[in-house]
Amino acid sequence: MLLAGEDTTANTLAWMIHLLWANPLALARATEEVRRVLGSGSAITLEMMDKLDYVEACAHETMRLKPVAPVNSVLALQDRVVGDVQVPAGTMVICLTRRDCIDEAHVPQAALFQPERWLPGAAGTAAQMTAGARRTSMPFGAGPRICPGRYLALLEMKVAIATLLSRFDIDRVSTPDGLAPAERLAFTMTPVGLRLRLRSRLASTA
Repeated sequence: MLLAGEDTTANTLAWMIHLLWANPLALARATEEVRRVLGSGSAITLEMMDKLDYVEACAHETMRLKPVAPVNSVLALQDRVVGDVQVPAGTMVICLTRRDCIDEAHVPQAALFQPERWLPGAAGTAAQMTAGARRTSMPFGAGPRICPGRYLALLEMKVAIATLLSRFDIDRVSTPDGLAPAERLAFTMTPVGLRLRLRSRLASTA
């Protein structure tokens, strides 16, 4: 399970750092939450991770916009009709799982990085945004074959981001050509050429 989740978790973290850097208000809010919850020099505990609601929302929003598994293949075991398409038994069906996640018909302001849409207690339009995102974004799959390591993956992401933001300031996230990182789909969908430069909090306060 650890090996299966290595690339997916690492690539999601890379995309999350890129999206946070591109959205300074979100980065500032995530940083404030991490430093308030962790304090100074404390060992990370599960209780602390449970309090990082905004960081977890950032992870969900990252997986909606940049799912590292945007394509999912399933085999039809019986004859089925999907929509108006006849799918005979034995047919391999390739599902594009990101299509609806970035469609305005399902998620308002779908192109924007808005972690707030994943927070509990939303009201009005925010509640509609949350419901739309939750119904359409399935980065871990769904049903009886949903990823068994999904909770571990989320915990790993929160620990990694919490460690990063508690000890460093993000100085710069860039690519060699100055453009948004290209997407490369192999086993997982990875950012191409993403570079990260950090500044130690100790150095900045010395």
